[in-house]
Amino acid sequence: MHVVALYLGAFLSGAGKDVVLTIVSTILSIIIGILAAAGRLYGPKVVQLIIAWYVEIIRGLPAILQLFIIYLGFNQIGVTFSPLTAALIWLVAYGVGYAVEIFRSGIMEVAQGQREAAMALGLSSSTTMRKIIVPQAMTAMLPPLVSFVVLQLKNTTMLYLVGFADVMYQARLGTDATEKPGTLYLMAALIYLILSLVIGRIGMRLERRAAVYR
Repeated sequence: MHVVALYLGAFLSGAGKDVVLTIVSTILSIIIGILAAAGRLYGPKVVQLIIAWYVEIIRGLPAILQLFIIYLGFNQIGVTFSPLTAALIWLVAYGVGYAVEIFRSGIMEVAQGQREAAMALGLSSSTTMRKIIVPQAMTAMLPPLVSFVVLQLKNTTMLYLVGFADVMYQARLGTDATEKPGTLYLMAALIYLILSLVIGRIGMRLERRAAVYR
């Protein structure tokens, strides 16, 4: 209990950083992911090909290798990122690779006839996408989006490897100082579990509300 009391404040501070980074990276990934999904579905062939290859690269490369390429690889060409900047860039780059497919699948579920009807009424492609396609697709995309947020949260557990002072970073420092890894890593696991459960509960409420409008 002494170890728990000693490091609880540091762990909660680290958890706050993980939560903020998860929220910011998820929002940016979703914004870029929507645009990229539209480009992959309706853009020129070259744009579709570039986005498809990007998705394959992100999904094919190990996540930790992507993080190291951004933090250490760019340093070799004179571009240096702080741990926070590298963490955010990687989480967004990684997240976009998954968000694209979530939105692409959701958009494809919306009836093609609705898109054609909107175009026949004189609505532009961007207006059709923004006001008709995406709102309807969101209800189908909520479950995978919730899983995506949890995935982004879990990805933050690797950020201590580049010096980002999150929960895992505090657990490692505490382990080095106290030689009690079991207690400290159990604390870290409990924090991430609680955060994941909270995200899941919020997702369930959003799904129930969205079901009313289907």
